[in-house]
Amino acid sequence: MPISIYTAASSTHTTQAASVWAIVELWGSGGTGAGATPTGATGGGGAGGQYALKLDATIAGATGYTIAIGQTATGLSTATVNGNDSTWRTNVCVAKGGTGATLVSAGTTGTGASGSTTGGVGDIVNAGGNGSASVSASSSGGGGGAAGPGGTGGNSTSGSAGAAAAGNPGTGTGGAGRTTGGVGNAGATYGGGGAGAYASTTTDRAGGNGGAGYGRVYEPVPGGLSCLGCS
Repeated sequence: MPISIYTAASSTHTTQAASVWAIVELWGSGGTGAGATPTGATGGGGAGGQYALKLDATIAGATGYTIAIGQTATGLSTATVNGNDSTWRTNVCVAKGGTGATLVSAGTTGTGASGSTTGGVGDIVNAGGNGSASVSASSSGGGGGAAGPGGTGGNSTSGSAGAAAAGNPGTGTGGAGRTTGGVGNAGATYGGGGAGAYASTTTDRAGGNGGAGYGRVYEPVPGGLSCLGCS
């Protein structure tokens, strides 16, 4: 079964001449960790990106279809940033980006963002893992792990890096929380949530980036039988 891999923001997948169906898998990008403004503020972690799978039996052969992949979500110190969605044919299959954690200000600690299946479209939709709340005034929250074909992404606990669900094509772990001042640690590709920032001085700190998404399309071999995972 031919497999096409996609990581660009927008691409055209051209089906084989005899194709009448395809299996599409998508990962949304992770949400960013919370930004923090000085001083003594620690942010919560962002949620991991969704995973969605769709058996699309409405395609035509030798036809181009748009597949858009959620790119890295860049953490900020001035706004909450959700992860970016990955889509097949706009809305036939959708893996939503993870929710970003809410900004925190001087002297406060933050809450983690929760993973969800809301807004995802597919025969299977799995939620990314939850980001964790700040551990203390000097330890930020970690990011949730990306979802995958193996299920829901792992939750961050006490600032740990949430594990990705089985089957992630990359690492997909969340960023680990910070115990020294600085920007939040980034979530890994594909779909890990970013960690919260720690503003220990008078400098604003951005939340950790959410890991970019991913997509792949399987098509049957023309004129023959095939199945996903068969050799």
